[in-house]
Amino acid sequence: MGVFNYKRKLFHLLGFILPYLYYIDIFKDAFGLANASRAIIFSILMLQGFILVMTEYLRLKNPNFKKWFSENFGALMKKEEETRMNATIPYMLSNAIVVLFFPPEFYFFAVGFLLIGDPVAAFFGANYGKYRFYNGKSLVGVIAFIIASCLVGIIFMIIFQNTKEGSLFALSTPNGLNLKALTVVLTAAIISGLTEFFSGHAWNGFLDDNLTIPLAAAFTLALAFVLFFGINIHEIFFPVVQLYSKS
Repeated sequence: MGVFNYKRKLFHLLGFILPYLYYIDIFKDAFGLANASRAIIFSILMLQGFILVMTEYLRLKNPNFKKWFSENFGALMKKEEETRMNATIPYMLSNAIVVLFFPPEFYFFAVGFLLIGDPVAAFFGANYGKYRFYNGKSLVGVIAFIIASCLVGIIFMIIFQNTKEGSLFALSTPNGLNLKALTVVLTAAIISGLTEFFSGHAWNGFLDDNLTIPLAAAFTLALAFVLFFGINIHEIFFPVVQLYSKS
C-alpha cells in the first residue's frame, strides 16, 4: 500500500470528526438555535459541498487549475477520479442528508459502515478475491465489508450504551442483550454491503457508494425501527422545517 493509500485512509478517519461533534452536541444552544449542532453541522457540510462543486468545475474545465490541483491534492483522489467527479461531493451530500433527517447515532453508523467497510472490502478483495462478479467486485470483498460493518456496528452500540443513558442503540439492557437493536444494526450493515456491491459511478461519478451507502444505512435503520419495532416515526425523522428555529 503506497503513500496514496495511507493519505486517503487518514482522510477517511477524519470523517468521524463531524459525527462525534454532532453526537456530543458541541454547538448546543449556539446562536439561540433549538437544534444548533444539527443546524451548524448541516450548514458546514453544505458549504463544503458548494466549495467542492465549484472546485470540481474548475478542475474539469480549466487545464491550469487541474494541474495545480493534481500537484497539491492528487494523492487524496483515486486514479479514475481524474476524469470524473471527485467522490467527496456525493459523500458530503449523503452526510448532509443524514444530519438533516436523523439522530446522531444514525450518523455514526452511516459513516462508519462506509469509512471502515469500504477500505476493508477493497483490501481483501484486491488481495484475496479470486471469484469475481459481473461488475468486477469479489465475493471476498463483499463478505469482508459486511463483517467489518457488523463489528463496527457492535462497537458503536457499546459506545452509545456507555455514553448516553437510555440510548435506542444500547447493546444491552437491564433485561439482557438488546436483540431488537442488534438485529436492526446488523441488518443495516448487510444492506450497506449489498449497496456497495451494486453501487457504481453513474452520472459522472455522482451516484457513487459515498452517496448510496450512508443513505442506505440510515434509512434501513429508520425503517426497521418504525416498521418492525413500533418506534414512532417522529422519534427518528427530524422535522426539517424546524432546522433553524429558535429555542
